[in-house]
Amino acid sequence: MCKTSIQFSLEIQAKPEKVWDILADIEAWPKWQGTDFAKLVTPAPLKEGSKFEAKLGGVRWDLTLTKADRPRSIIWAGKRIGLKAVHGWEFVEQEGKTIASTWETMSGWLMVPLYFLIRRSLPAVDKKWLADLKARAESS
Repeated sequence: MCKTSIQFSLEIQAKPEKVWDILADIEAWPKWQGTDFAKLVTPAPLKEGSKFEAKLGGVRWDLTLTKADRPRSIIWAGKRIGLKAVHGWEFVEQEGKTIASTWETMSGWLMVPLYFLIRRSLPAVDKKWLADLKARAESS
């Protein structure tokens, strides 16, 4: 089975609670993140086991929140035919700022024919998402 993993970090001029709250507002993603579609399937409050749908990187995913620990981390997992993904976010306060880290792993049989495409596009998508989160947290 083919697998890829990435990780990025960025300093954000905001408290972790604010950054976490922005990311946890899944249905607001299209306003600041560029996601075409995001919908919370499981009613609020957002918690472990909550389900949501989102179009990420041009692909529609059915996702399940596996960790929701305000203001420290959010992790979700998703499956598509031939692909499994886990995406995590961690927020650490440092001198009144937040070090935001995001990581993602993707695996599955579909990675074999799509490996080079995913390996090239996934980092760009996640770097942009992290930069968009920073811009949103620092602008409001």
